[in-house]
Amino acid sequence: MIQKQKSKLISESSIIVFFKQSSKLFTSILTIALLSISISGCSSSEEEANQSQAINVELKTLELAPLIDSTEYVGTLEARDRVSLAPRIDGRILEIFVRQGDRVSRGDRIARLEPTQEQENVNAATQSVNVERARLGQVQAELRTAEANRAAAAAEAESARADLQDLEAELELAQINIKRTKTLVEGGALPQQNLDDDNRDLKSSIAQRNSRRESLNAAIESLQAAEKQVEQARANIDSQEATIKQSEAELGSVSQNLAYNTIIAPIDGVVGSFDQSKVGDYVSVGDQLTTITNNQNFDLNINIPTEYRDRLRQGIEVETINEDGSSGIRGKITYIAPLVQQNTQSILTKVTFPNKSSLRDREYVRVRVIWSEKPGVLIPTTAVSTLGGQNFVYVAQPKESESGEKSLVAEQQPVKLGSIQTQDYQILSGVEKGDRIVVSNILSLQDGTPISEAEENQAVSDAEIDK
Repeated sequence: MIQKQKSKLISESSIIVFFKQSSKLFTSILTIALLSISISGCSSSEEEANQSQAINVELKTLELAPLIDSTEYVGTLEARDRVSLAPRIDGRILEIFVRQGDRVSRGDRIARLEPTQEQENVNAATQSVNVERARLGQVQAELRTAEANRAAAAAEAESARADLQDLEAELELAQINIKRTKTLVEGGALPQQNLDDDNRDLKSSIAQRNSRRESLNAAIESLQAAEKQVEQARANIDSQEATIKQSEAELGSVSQNLAYNTIIAPIDGVVGSFDQSKVGDYVSVGDQLTTITNNQNFDLNINIPTEYRDRLRQGIEVETINEDGSSGIRGKITYIAPLVQQNTQSILTKVTFPNKSSLRDREYVRVRVIWSEKPGVLIPTTAVSTLGGQNFVYVAQPKESESGEKSLVAEQQPVKLGSIQTQDYQILSGVEKGDRIVVSNILSLQDGTPISEAEENQAVSDAEIDK
């Protein structure tokens, strides 16, 4: 009996222990399940919290751009076409045809002077030309007379020469007759009288021949004298014609001086001030009346320090800098002075370029001398942060969660900066073409901060991708 009771007690104790252990195991399982649910809920809440904390930023996709090695200077503009108008004669201003600020074309009248002395000079030169032309008429008449005298002398000489030839023929015949008569007389066929008559005729022919020869010589001398008169008359005509040309040149010169009473615009441009000269004022040669300036093309004078002399060469590009810092008009160096300016130890250079804005003559302008250009990356200066002396930017990097959701985070990327170009830094290393960097809300970011792209910026990026 006692043994049965002990066995019953042992069985009851075992059952109680079993139920206790089962209760603990259930409690443990329940606790684990609750913890799992709690952990899962916390993870989900944490992800939602992280997503809600993403900072809205603007992103910029880096593209290749020209990196410019340049130096800034201040230059002076000089209009390539600028003239000072001054009279070339003395006189009183009778009329001014333009007003200051008027735009004129080449050949337009500017002012007119009273040409009193110049008119008198023209009258005197005209009279001189007329006198010389009358003198030319006289020497031309002398030439005609000399030519007539030469013609008469030539005719007389020709007549004398013909007569002389006839007498020479008669003399030859008389000499033949004498020989024949002498033979007949010696043979007794003819009397001596016939020979005497023939000798008398020969002497007469010789006398006539000698006389005619003298006449021919005289006619030849007269002809030579007439030819000299003709040559002299022609020389006189040439001389007189030269004198007339000289007189006409003098007339043209003084007539031109008379034309100088009207001052003409030599170039296109804008008329300057007439403050110093008014209608009625007497002006002298060289007195400045006004100016005409054409601002269409400029020479830009830049004094570059001698330390850059080895880099200077014709053809280097130079650009003006606008007030907002942006690039303006570009031109090229066309002149480099051969001498150094001692007071400034600089070299004068000139840049030629067209005026495509409202630049003015003698204006000071900021310019950028572009020593070289190469492709590279530019980033806005506002996108750069500095920590512990190190420059860095935030690069947008994709991140995928355990649940497979994609997002962006901002990662710090150290960069090496070059010089500032307009409003951007030149990047020497750290980022490259195609990287997307944060350009707004920089102060709100840390390494690994979740970010989201601004909707407007995202729309632009999508449009660029579609293109």
